[in-house]
Amino acid sequence: MDKRTNVYGVETRTNAFEVGADYLLPAGNFGNVYNNGFGGVVRYRFGVAQYKSIMASVGYNTFKGEVILPGNNPKASVRANFIPIKIGAKFGLSNYLYLAGEMGATVALGVNGRDNVNEYVRDTYQIKGALFTVAPSFGVLIPSKNKNYFDLSVRYEGYSYKQSFTFFTGLRAAYAFNIAR
Repeated sequence: MDKRTNVYGVETRTNAFEVGADYLLPAGNFGNVYNNGFGGVVRYRFGVAQYKSIMASVGYNTFKGEVILPGNNPKASVRANFIPIKIGAKFGLSNYLYLAGEMGATVALGVNGRDNVNEYVRDTYQIKGALFTVAPSFGVLIPSKNKNYFDLSVRYEGYSYKQSFTFFTGLRAAYAFNIAR
């Protein structure tokens, strides 16, 4: 057995490169405008001790929704796009289960819609700039071949915006490629 990994080949002092996809469920006021979202993420995990890792990730999230315009106007379809850049730590609870926490900055790319959205939507629903981000998560690892693994997790992520937080729940499926040191 390789000393860097356990019998299952995951979550000891190894490094991994993860590629994943997210399904995103907005909550609160953010959920009143946006119905759902999708995203992709790449993450590098650096093992520092058994069942403990430092992570760095970058992704792309897009949320789709509709807003009711004033007057007798039809609903407008809108989309908000974000690039989250996070660092964090991952703590193994067992060979398969873990808790993780990440924080960082998210670049809000603004709100787009039909005909580049009218002034009302732009002024009322615009989200642009750098946002502080926090994201606690819980996950399960499923071993694969060559000490690679599938990583399934759920997280509750928040963006700070206009002196409040916008939250969503993310369901993530990723594949991790073990990188021996």
